[in-house]
Amino acid sequence: MINDKPAILVVDDDLTNIQVGIRMLKDVDDYQMIFATSGEQALERVKEHDFDLILLDILMQPMDGFEVCRRLKADKATHHIPVVFLTARTDSDSLIQGFELGGVDYVTKPFNAHELCARVKTHLELKRYHDRDIEETQREIILMMSAVCEFKSVETGQHINRVAEISALLARLAGCSGQLCQEIRWAAAMHDVGKVAIPDAILHKPARLTPQEFEIIKTHTVYGHDILRHSTRQLLRCAAVIAHQHHEHWDGSGYPQGLSGEEIDLRGRIVIIADVFDALLQKRAYKHAWSYDEVLDYMRERRGTEFDPRLLDLFFAHINEVVEIEERLKDVIVHHPKDA
Repeated sequence: MINDKPAILVVDDDLTNIQVGIRMLKDVDDYQMIFATSGEQALERVKEHDFDLILLDILMQPMDGFEVCRRLKADKATHHIPVVFLTARTDSDSLIQGFELGGVDYVTKPFNAHELCARVKTHLELKRYHDRDIEETQREIILMMSAVCEFKSVETGQHINRVAEISALLARLAGCSGQLCQEIRWAAAMHDVGKVAIPDAILHKPARLTPQEFEIIKTHTVYGHDILRHSTRQLLRCAAVIAHQHHEHWDGSGYPQGLSGEEIDLRGRIVIIADVFDALLQKRAYKHAWSYDEVLDYMRERRGTEFDPRLLDLFFAHINEVVEIEERLKDVIVHHPKDA
């Protein structure tokens, strides 16, 4: 997806074929169309964009469509993208070779508009169903791992939910696409997953940490990244970035990498604002709950040092919406009756 539109890469060394194909598809739906005129250029394009479908000519030089498909399917980052071959060849050997390499369909040249559009629509729908199943599985994983974090950490499940909701709000205000806002909402719930590797004696210490203990606490960002970084799934890769970077500061004074400014991924810059805001409002064994005014004064003082100034300005401009989330998802304190 690009800008919430299905993204299609058309690969052909004949610009006329590209123009005809794009015109046919544009007439029936609002697709995001990108083209490449060689196999080598196509492999560069897939590094730059997330595609939902690739229409791939076979007879290209020096790298033909079969070789491009083989490389796409050998790469974990691109093996999931459906490939439809474009060809004037209809011999059975070519068809079989294409399917064996991982192609999902063929469209013959010259193009028939109805056939091309119908096949593209079908494979985009199939991919959408497939992606939905994968997303649901990833969300289940996130919910389970978040529950583990909640059990292990002093933070409550509502802290996780508040950080997720505030992060999604801030992402929307920052101009992120609807898809990215949803990714951030789910992935932000995993920001502290690395705390599962921190000893309980430190994590639950009812007093301020020593400098040595704080150094150990800081490693939760690295552990969280290590837990998540091997996934090839977009949602879990997003969670890996957030887990790693949600304690990086705008001026470079944060941890674990000491990144500064836009070296810090936007997702990390968003989540640190949501996390700090909510954490300071909560009571802990080593601190009292701060008031809204105290928290906002603290954050205002750190504009441009701890926090991205543009994002913090957006946060303050919409503070009523942030507070609404905070109040709606307040922790519920259960008072158990005393034994009779």
